[in-house]
Amino acid sequence: MYRPPLNHTILALSIFSIFSGCLYAAENQCAQPNKNGRFASVSRAQDTGMPPPDNEAIRLTADDIQGISTIEAHATGDVIVERNDQIINAAELHYTQQNNRFVSRGDFTLSNAFANMQGRDIDYNIVNKTGRAHDVRFVNTDANGKRLQGEAKTVEMFGSSYHRMNQAIVNTCEENDDSWYIKAKQVDANQAENIGVAKNATLVFQGVPLLYSPWLDFPLKGGRKSGFLTPTIGGGSNGFELAMPYYMNLAPNYDATITPYYYSRRGLSVIGEGRYLYENFSGSLNAQFLPNDQVRKEERNRSVFHWQHQQKLSDKISLSAEYHRASDNDFYRDLGNRLDTAENIHLPQYVSLTHQDQLLGGTWENTLEVRQYQTLQNKQNTLDTPYKMMPRISSRWAKNTRNAQLAVWGEITRFEHSQKQEGWREILYPSITWNLANDWGYIRPKLALHATAYQLNAWEDKPKDKLTRVLPIISVDSGVTFERETNILKTPMLQTVEPRIFYTYIPSKDQSHLPNFDTSENHFTYDQLFRENRFSGHDRINPAHQITTAVSTAFYSQNNGNERFRAGMGQRFYFKKDDLTLSGQKQERMKNRSDFLAFFNGQLMPSFYIDGNWHYNNNQNRTDSYSAGLRWQPQDNKIVALRFGYDRESDWYVDRQDELKYIDVALQYPIYKGWAVVARNNYSLTEKKNLDSLLGVHYDAQCGCWSSTLFFQRYITDFDKTKNAFFFRLQLRGLGELGKAGQDELRRAIPGYQTFSKQ
Repeated sequence: MYRPPLNHTILALSIFSIFSGCLYAAENQCAQPNKNGRFASVSRAQDTGMPPPDNEAIRLTADDIQGISTIEAHATGDVIVERNDQIINAAELHYTQQNNRFVSRGDFTLSNAFANMQGRDIDYNIVNKTGRAHDVRFVNTDANGKRLQGEAKTVEMFGSSYHRMNQAIVNTCEENDDSWYIKAKQVDANQAENIGVAKNATLVFQGVPLLYSPWLDFPLKGGRKSGFLTPTIGGGSNGFELAMPYYMNLAPNYDATITPYYYSRRGLSVIGEGRYLYENFSGSLNAQFLPNDQVRKEERNRSVFHWQHQQKLSDKISLSAEYHRASDNDFYRDLGNRLDTAENIHLPQYVSLTHQDQLLGGTWENTLEVRQYQTLQNKQNTLDTPYKMMPRISSRWAKNTRNAQLAVWGEITRFEHSQKQEGWREILYPSITWNLANDWGYIRPKLALHATAYQLNAWEDKPKDKLTRVLPIISVDSGVTFERETNILKTPMLQTVEPRIFYTYIPSKDQSHLPNFDTSENHFTYDQLFRENRFSGHDRINPAHQITTAVSTAFYSQNNGNERFRAGMGQRFYFKKDDLTLSGQKQERMKNRSDFLAFFNGQLMPSFYIDGNWHYNNNQNRTDSYSAGLRWQPQDNKIVALRFGYDRESDWYVDRQDELKYIDVALQYPIYKGWAVVARNNYSLTEKKNLDSLLGVHYDAQCGCWSSTLFFQRYITDFDKTKNAFFFRLQLRGLGELGKAGQDELRRAIPGYQTFSKQ
């Protein structure tokens, strides 16, 4: 579930001040002990240097030992006690053999395989591992290398797996690092149940208390455990935002998270997330409910619900289902970002059964599906609502035999729509494709027949009707590969040159009398040059008597075989000018050749990457689009990217296509001792305004115990509307993070972006 970003200037400046001050104070915090002496080094207890005593026996050595044999002993001067992996050091120690009790009224050190503890006045049963100690400092490192250190006024030990610390402070940093810690009246650590509980706990960062809770529980070994997660603090056009997620580890195979989410402008909402995983089925459920939206004047009770499910019913039959619904058209526009709005236009709702088997030596797949969509309309109310498929039944059989593949695909679909003509569509599509190939080339002829039948209901002034369309499809795809060895900048390379010819024949047929249930026109791209039909769906099939000629070249490193560079260009030539519009009407092409397309991409040098493309419109004798990008990336987390482009029909704005020339600059760059900057500016040269801007800083503490990211973003949401966002994240090793990370926004804005690592 999306959690929107922050947009409060005063809050942003306040957090930025804390952020800057804390980072300044944190400089070199790993190089020297902190002023308060917290988390100083805890040395391991010294052993005798002899082999461990046998049979869980206890060895006691000291400068002087007085007492009664088999009853008690009093040892002074360099006292060392050893039993299995346990070692105790003290200046003076009293031992009672009957209850295996050691008592020291002075300083002591206690060590085992994973932990070291220092303090004073210990009273300890070395067999049961129970006892009590005062003014304790400890360090624990588990088998996976995870470190926990702390100090406590008293420590109570109830066995090897259960300790209680009173008046304690703990963190997961290195020694002498108190950049953050949890301060609590009481901390219980139950290793057997993997549970840690802190009572009356305060999270302190750089000496500043950030959070207080009367009760905090957490997993000791990094596993899942029920309890409150770290809160999310953010905001945006919806005001200040605060989320307090509560995670419920209900079972090893299913869990849930309930999150009260407060918007200062809109009110309190609740977000629920659940996951389940069983042997034969799995799924997830996400929902958000915002009652009584204080900003919206109508439809004030707002919600979204999204369920996904996959299930294996048998070895041959599987089921999948999805239900996605929002309460209103503006839900994602109001509570999401531009990416959320773009990805959630037609919300799917379907159930699908799939059967897979073998038949006549080939693969056989059958599908039964019912599907519909909820369309979230734009402000102009111009979006077309897709047809419902009630139902869709499809079957596909394919078999490889020597150099040929036989295939038969068929489909029967019932299309329903409240504002358009409804009906049934039946498709039968048999084909045979030969693959004749060797090391230097290939030729792949294909014969197919596309047979379509419609049974249409009466609609408005149109009566019931039965329509058919039968079109043969012939295509031949062929290519050869030439190779030569060469050198580029003294690097041995293998260059390939790959000419390709693709021929297609489809008879011309008027299709304006046929309905359009599911067809749209694909964008004209390089890959589209090698497709038989430029339409998606099955209601429109373009005429074709054409040949595509293309050539590409690639350079491969002879040292490791990696592709270093690839470029290509292609164009389609028409033997007939017959064409078809999306409405199904026949028309003639203006010229006997298609638009010209070219591309390139690759790694020029170890740190430089380039890419680009060009689309030239032959009908209008003009360029429709081009772009070129350069990225310098000498190492992880160090990126500088530049892109320049032009699009005659840009879809940057909602439901509006305009000419756009732009320049896009982005970087992710470390600058000094863990500091790094992130920035991006996409600027419209056509309109002379910023389309998407981002600026921020990141800091990794030199010890690697914490990191933080802060950045601001401003982007357009429509032709005359913009939205501001603020992201702040404080990540504490072994504990979690505060704030919204904004990683998706950074990945989208900065090409090649990688999550920061310690510098």
